[in-house]
Amino acid sequence: MAAAAHFDIGDTHGLFASSGNPVQISSAALGWTSLFLSEQEEQPFEASAEPVPDHLLVFHLGGPARVTGGIDDKKITTVIPPGGLCLWPANSPFSIELANSVETLHLYIRSSVVNEVAASLGYDYPDGIRLRPRVGQRDELLEQLALEVRSVAASGGSSTALYVDQMALAIAARLIRHDYSAQPAPAAANNRGLARGRLKRVEDFVEAHLERPIQLQELSLVGGLSVSHFVRQFKLATGVSPHQFVLRRRVERAKRLLAHSDQSLAQIAYSCGFSHQEHLTHTFRRHVGATPGNYRRSAQG
Repeated sequence: MAAAAHFDIGDTHGLFASSGNPVQISSAALGWTSLFLSEQEEQPFEASAEPVPDHLLVFHLGGPARVTGGIDDKKITTVIPPGGLCLWPANSPFSIELANSVETLHLYIRSSVVNEVAASLGYDYPDGIRLRPRVGQRDELLEQLALEVRSVAASGGSSTALYVDQMALAIAARLIRHDYSAQPAPAAANNRGLARGRLKRVEDFVEAHLERPIQLQELSLVGGLSVSHFVRQFKLATGVSPHQFVLRRRVERAKRLLAHSDQSLAQIAYSCGFSHQEHLTHTFRRHVGATPGNYRRSAQG
């Protein structure tokens, strides 16, 4: 089954990649497909950005900073405080002028994710949702979601991809709610959860691919549903999110290997899909209440 393409630097405007804006945190090497994140200290600059097919959110972590943004033949000059954001919609060229140095967080989200969430909410736009540009507004929920994505990027590891895919759905829903407050009447919901056969296929797929990163898009394809519909139906059926389900399966495999093999902790971490031994130890202790070493001694005692 083909996996979604990684969201890489080449898919962005490249505004943060100049020599004057050294990147401190980036998701470039993490294999994410729905979001791209970078954190940098931006120096004063002027630039014109060509359109890209995905949406860009820029959060100011410091400040205040004076910004002039231009889009659709309109220019806005404002002083953006810490926590303020700019939103540059997909497929729209824009200009930007920054008068002060400031630490920023750039967060790109695939327009396909936003469109898919919009469709699942009942919005019928054949050419996709059109988001409105913003310069200097505050949105505390979006800010908290972005900071969580930043925390995940800072922790690193390819096993973060599934969690980030679910974060992207929350970010998309928030963007849609801001610009489309009149929500259409929802279609009749299926409150029974994922059908047994579909759930079994997803469970088997997870078990067969635990040693590698698993994407939410892959699971939704196996389940035969759109991503956002799959997430809702999966949680109804299992009581947990796909990310939590996969994490629990990884812990269960680690328990079996600790009890019945002499593999090293690093080998077990790798075969269970954890980023590294420390990731295994932290997750295992949180779920089991003991370190992998202590659990092995008790199980093999």
